Amino acid sequence: MASVLYALLFLPALLAVALVVLRRPKTLAEAVVENPFSELDAVLAELESATLDERSAGELEALAERLERIA
Repeated sequence: MASVLYALLFLPALLAVALVVLRRPKTLAEAVVENPFSELDAVLAELESATLDERSAGELEALAERLERIA
């Protein structure tokens, strides 16, 4: 019984570590943006092109990921 409880406590920690490892940039070149200001201008232009109501959740998540990469 105790081993089952330990397994249930261990699984969320294992999933959290796997999520962090899988979501990190694969190389340093992907992590560093060459010109962050032009990237930021491009993201802002995309946001200005349509209202938030017209966008899907996937599009908003993609824009959020681009903003995280720029920051």
